[in-house]
Amino acid sequence: MSEAKAPRAWYKPLSIMIQPENVESINFETKVIGVYLEMDGRGFHRLRLSDFELMWPTGVKDQTGTSIYERDIAEQTYHVPYGNVHEGTDGSYDGHHTGEVVITSRGVCLRNPLHYSMDTDETKVVKAYKQVAGYRTKVIGNIYQHPNLLKGES
Repeated sequence: MSEAKAPRAWYKPLSIMIQPENVESINFETKVIGVYLEMDGRGFHRLRLSDFELMWPTGVKDQTGTSIYERDIAEQTYHVPYGNVHEGTDGSYDGHHTGEVVITSRGVCLRNPLHYSMDTDETKVVKAYKQVAGYRTKVIGNIYQHPNLLKGES
């Protein structure tokens, strides 16, 4: 599979992530995935697809150049200026959204992200989708290895 289209694969029985370069093939008819994985003294295995959760690439990169995949957890900063500098009423709302990356009909989004406001030092869940802007976003984990990040824990 080409790297641009290959998914990452979470192998549920061993709780390990298989990187895209180690996903050799996926056969949806026979429900088998071919992966390079050191196990049982061998490097290559054909395993049941049902033992994996696939994480497809979104085609978007974060601010560090890291490819963003579905089910990644990303943090997206925001800076919203308000007021008028000439009248002395200027300022900004600053904070970040943290959530699971999903692909929707609107594009690449964070689903029901945690919203942290630097102004109020409060975190709350936003029951909505926030579109991902790669230049303001950083991948900080994924839902399988870091589920605590969706609860606002580090």
